[in-house]
Amino acid sequence: MAKVLLIQANYDIDSNGEVPWMPIALVEIATFINENGQEAKILDRNIYPDNNKLLSILKDFNPDIVGMTCYTSQIIKDVKQIARLTKENSKALVIVGGIHATLEPKSLLDFGYIDYIVRGEGEYPLLEICQLIDKSKANKANILKIENVNYNKLRPLINLRDMPIPNYDLLEVKKYPFASFYTSRGCPGKCTFCYNQSKTLRIYDTKKTIAMITGVIEKYKIKEFNILDDNFANQSMRTTEICDALSKYNSIFHCFLRTDQVTDKVMSELKKAGCWIIQFGFESGSQRILDFLNKGTTVQQNELAIKQCKKYGIFVDGSFMIGLPTENNTELNETISFIKKNKPDISNIKIYKPYPSTELYNYCVKNKLIQVPSDLDEWKDFCELKEGNVNVSNIPTEVLIKTLKDFDRTRSSSIAIRKSLFLLKSGHINYLLFKARNILTNKLTVNKNAKK
Repeated sequence: MAKVLLIQANYDIDSNGEVPWMPIALVEIATFINENGQEAKILDRNIYPDNNKLLSILKDFNPDIVGMTCYTSQIIKDVKQIARLTKENSKALVIVGGIHATLEPKSLLDFGYIDYIVRGEGEYPLLEICQLIDKSKANKANILKIENVNYNKLRPLINLRDMPIPNYDLLEVKKYPFASFYTSRGCPGKCTFCYNQSKTLRIYDTKKTIAMITGVIEKYKIKEFNILDDNFANQSMRTTEICDALSKYNSIFHCFLRTDQVTDKVMSELKKAGCWIIQFGFESGSQRILDFLNKGTTVQQNELAIKQCKKYGIFVDGSFMIGLPTENNTELNETISFIKKNKPDISNIKIYKPYPSTELYNYCVKNKLIQVPSDLDEWKDFCELKEGNVNVSNIPTEVLIKTLKDFDRTRSSSIAIRKSLFLLKSGHINYLLFKARNILTNKLTVNKNAKK
């Protein structure tokens, strides 16, 4: 039996200030590995950032494999640190998967402490490496024959209906502020800025999905959760069945939705199920920019989505990008006007940052708007540069920065208050009392620990 330690690297090990999200992708992989006769555990460095915890697990568990997921951000700092500590203190193979490994494998493979990367979905490649270890055949020649490993061809996408129900006991559920779930993978959209290259939507078995969510709600007394699918709901029987099941619980949830899926049927089902906030990728108030992004939606659909949310009493979390390639001052003003006119409850505005191997990234490279990073350290900072340092638009940098600061100034101090008032008005008094008790308990615990 091979032993696997799956690690969620810290989002930004230097600041260690972000709210931890459940590493559900690792839960899915670990469950699959365990169901197939191997042994997998999970360590979340956002919960346990201290290196002593990692070193202790390496010593006591003595894994054959340490696996991590990596995306293009400051998380790369901790991926490098974990890889180095693992190689210096154990004999485990270090394997990295995730979006950055899939889209930019060379930068990880060039880092001396990483043995292999897995591109695409990691369940079967990792299991096959475990099976080689189990048979004492895990040499480099055999591992490099496995599909998805390093530069090998990618195998067909997994049939998600065959996947086991994720085992949330692999996490310390109570250490997270909310639960998270996936009910599908992928998205049929063709947005040019998106890293999802398959353009395919695959769904998990509906009965297993319902069992997964309701089981976690009941076992851990969950009051709040997130459904992390790129686009959770549509007018399918699946949406109806899941929402019917969730409506029996006094829990509330957040989900993501495309604006072209916002119909009365979908909205009424979401509201009944306990959905209180929806995040939409509005992106821009300019139709030309939406078309340039191949978003597949219109400004009018975006406006209707906000109206529908207000009609059904659902909080609107609007996501926008500014500083896009070819964007000009007039189109920036169209986005600002859209926000002021339609008044989404939250307007989350970011300056566009090109993620590797996306269509829009390739456009930026082709038109010499960006310089391609040469190593892992440069990739670490590539999408985390201070806002405006890399400007690929036709808008002056100082205008982009001022726009961002103006919106941040008006939103940062008031979002929590607006959310609380919205929940109070919506009748979620018990939920607010639950949150207040949790916040008070956490503060008392922190103060108690500080005095020790």
